[in-house]
Amino acid sequence: MYAKSFIALDSHNRLIGARTAQTAPDDRYCCHLCGSAMRFHPDYQTERPWFEHRQNTLTAQGRECPYVQPDREERRYIKMLRRYVPDAHPIVRKADWFCLSCNTGYYGERYCLVCQTGEHSTEVMADL
Repeated sequence: MYAKSFIALDSHNRLIGARTAQTAPDDRYCCHLCGSAMRFHPDYQTERPWFEHRQNTLTAQGRECPYVQPDREERRYIKMLRRYVPDAHPIVRKADWFCLSCNTGYYGERYCLVCQTGEHSTEVMADL
């Protein structure tokens, strides 16, 4: 199981939120970061719909996507949390990042859109 996503690209290549996607649950959705196909979970009872990567249709970039490969520290927190809350799912942490490979700064998840990986990105610490 991969981290839940609450936004995706629809079949018209437009960003769509999970709640809006409930009006078209049968549309084709893909990840806004890596382009891999996503499965939509409408979850009408709780009103908490979400998207999930499909394991059998991951693109090459999808294997490095932060929703598919959460970083080591996040996985450690999830394991600790699952002792108390068995159904806990990973979160995707947003921060300021700098990619050492392409010298690009960006904000959001640890995934450089230029390099299509987060492997060479380091977190930028704010000066106080």
